[in-house]
Amino acid sequence: MGLLEDKALVEAALFVSGRPLSLNELSKALGIKSLDYLEKLIELIAAEYAERKSAIEVVRVLGDKFVMQVKQEYSQKVIHLMPKPDLRTGELKTLALIAYLQPIEQSKIIKLRGSQAYEHIKKLMEMGLIYAEPHEKTKLLGTTQKFAELYGFPENDPMVIKEAFRKVVHAEYADIIEKLEGEGSDGTEAGAEADKNDGVEESP
Repeated sequence: MGLLEDKALVEAALFVSGRPLSLNELSKALGIKSLDYLEKLIELIAAEYAERKSAIEVVRVLGDKFVMQVKQEYSQKVIHLMPKPDLRTGELKTLALIAYLQPIEQSKIIKLRGSQAYEHIKKLMEMGLIYAEPHEKTKLLGTTQKFAELYGFPENDPMVIKEAFRKVVHAEYADIIEKLEGEGSDGTEAGAEADKNDGVEESP
């Protein structure tokens, strides 16, 4: 395909994904091998949106990922029109815990929520509600701008979100609070096991 077709394809991928995508993800999904070429295409798309003063922007996030999103000055005016994510109780518990403790090591979330949290985290990342970045032998998890928009926060400010979810976690998830309060006295074996699992849980 030519430049215009490639650019349109990348724009479509960013639009439908609803979450940050890395150059490697785009390369594999679209069959465009050159990462430099992909990045230039994204820069062209971003420049076009900026030039026409669109309510939509394409920005780099989390270091090496790109996302198409509504600009903050518009997102709060249309937030009521956005569909709430369809999450099960277990997934909501994991999300609330990440929001409350962020940035939090994935191994600690697994220790608190059990091995099912791996699937929760995977789904939350696919939905663009949380990010995961490498941290020693595990990953650091936290909320994204999309999370902030969906749950009515003016911006993805961890301190504001943590305070709001502190009330949720303490009020509704007594089992999590009990584990949190017992973390300091239950040894390190579970945490070490979670760290070990982090090194191999990448495959589906």
